[in-house]
Amino acid sequence: MRNSILTLFALLLCVNIFAQKVPQNTNYQFFVDLTNVQNDKLEVSLITPKIQKDEIVYNLPKIVPGTYANYDFGRYASDFKAFDASGKALTIEKLDKNSYKIKKAKSLYKITYLVDDTWDSPEISGEYVFEPAGTDIEKDTLFAINTHGFFGYFDNLKKVTYQVTFTKPTGFYGATSLIANKSDAKSDVFSTGNYMDLVDAPIMYSKPDTTILKVGGADILIAVYSPNKKVTSAEIADNVKTLLEAQKEYLGGSLPIKKYAFLIVLSDNLKNGSYGALEHSYSSFYYLPEASAEELSQTIKDVCAHEFFHIVTPLSIHSDEIGNFDYNKPKMSKHLWMYEGMTEYAAGHMQIKYGLIELPQYLNMLRSKINNMYDRYQDNVPFTEMSVDVLDKYKDQYANVYEKGALIGLCLDIKLRELSGGKYGTQNLMRDLSKYYGKEKSFNDAELFDKIAEITKFPAIRQFFAKYVEGKEPLPLTEIFNSVGLEFQKSVQVREKSIGVSVYNLGINPDTKGIFIVDDEGIDAFGRKLGYKAGDEFVSLNGKPLDLNSFRATRLDFMQNTKENDNVEVIVLRKDGDKKVETKLSAALFIPEITEKNLLKPVAVPTDTQINLLKAWLSPENK
Repeated sequence: MRNSILTLFALLLCVNIFAQKVPQNTNYQFFVDLTNVQNDKLEVSLITPKIQKDEIVYNLPKIVPGTYANYDFGRYASDFKAFDASGKALTIEKLDKNSYKIKKAKSLYKITYLVDDTWDSPEISGEYVFEPAGTDIEKDTLFAINTHGFFGYFDNLKKVTYQVTFTKPTGFYGATSLIANKSDAKSDVFSTGNYMDLVDAPIMYSKPDTTILKVGGADILIAVYSPNKKVTSAEIADNVKTLLEAQKEYLGGSLPIKKYAFLIVLSDNLKNGSYGALEHSYSSFYYLPEASAEELSQTIKDVCAHEFFHIVTPLSIHSDEIGNFDYNKPKMSKHLWMYEGMTEYAAGHMQIKYGLIELPQYLNMLRSKINNMYDRYQDNVPFTEMSVDVLDKYKDQYANVYEKGALIGLCLDIKLRELSGGKYGTQNLMRDLSKYYGKEKSFNDAELFDKIAEITKFPAIRQFFAKYVEGKEPLPLTEIFNSVGLEFQKSVQVREKSIGVSVYNLGINPDTKGIFIVDDEGIDAFGRKLGYKAGDEFVSLNGKPLDLNSFRATRLDFMQNTKENDNVEVIVLRKDGDKKVETKLSAALFIPEITEKNLLKPVAVPTDTQINLLKAWLSPENK
């Protein structure tokens, strides 16, 4: 009997020791097999963390940072199942588009579901998903893995470790800002400390075309997918290297990161025409038209400059609403003027300041933003109010962050330099805010303006925010521009050569990539002489093609080489019943008098004060 008791005690001890050595899983373990595409869908499998409650809710995000739209990524998930460790199915209840309640959750071991892609699922109704925020599943070709489109979280369990394993097709590479725990020819394993960091890191899987630049102590990865091989990562890297070096100088001579990834998909399918990019803390995802390196040059520079500057905000400067982002019941910050507006301003200001563009080009850039601010958006809505209600009430006003938001940044910069005798501007401000807050410390939304006044030691700047950002007063553009020796004219009559229609009144046919006239409003006197009609789609101008790919070059050639009274011949596609037919239009060129709005030009005889402030604003610090 004694031996039996000892044996039983020893057995119980072994079981207890085994239980201590193999603890219950406390993190998320996701698995996705990119070699197993089922009807353009991928299966996501999750070995779950230990759940301590009888019921638990699993969520896919309704919205993610940087998008400012309710996308409901749960719409793209289907066949959701939950199992215990023995493989027995558990009862689930779908609560809404994005959330599933799981019963007997203490026994939960595994979840599986299928994910469809957002780029090619027209059968799924709901809000259109901006391509750079979406997902793509093209078997053996391309996988655009915006992680928020594949992976979710349990209620109150966002701040535990996530491990994601991808099985990949032969020869594929996963371009990302993440550093793999393990990577070989068949699979990659990535880990993040929480859900926020996982969602902040998209991955692009394809046959590799990558280049790494060393800038400011950081590795800059440029990964490109070009379906028709029109451009390479090396060509884009060559295009943006000078830009990144200038941004490094703009940020004080070094970068606050160790690795950054530009993930660039070039598309030969226009779809909805939603080209652009989505920022992340250590990377940015691009969806742009496929073209040559030369044709893409300025677009790449402008977009990359904006997205790269997001390493400042919201990475190092953000409010509680961003730092503790609620993916399914979001509360928006009132500081879009800073997140997007200051970023957009810095992207252009940096280019003029470090000699990448000349003053006339920069003034045209500003003029375009002023035109858009006045013509397309409400100028009597406080920017903070628009920001807080951007998901619903002011949804159609969001894009003004790139227009008025940038102009707020410009006015703030010049005002600070004026107050400081040219010694302190928004570059200094953003550096100081980054030092005060940083990646781990959020600011209180209601306190930021007071904190800026405190940090800058200029109490008058608090009134600037009260009037022009929190208040309804229009930006003091005339006063601001005059202080740096620039004349701002709201309206003036001028003679100006054109192809007969304003470029702001043109649209793109997604099926043909043709450029068409949206309506009659933008047709000028020369266009009326030619006989343009709303809906006309350009084929050629003086024998040269005039479509999406050729528009810039053909128009530039026309503007430089066609003289007044020269015969101009335009061929358009014009609707005739149920079809479109080619129609030839011709007229002798004349240059009509038109009303130009919001003109900017240097004053004829600037004062010393204006000269000095202009230099402080637009010259590098050491000059």
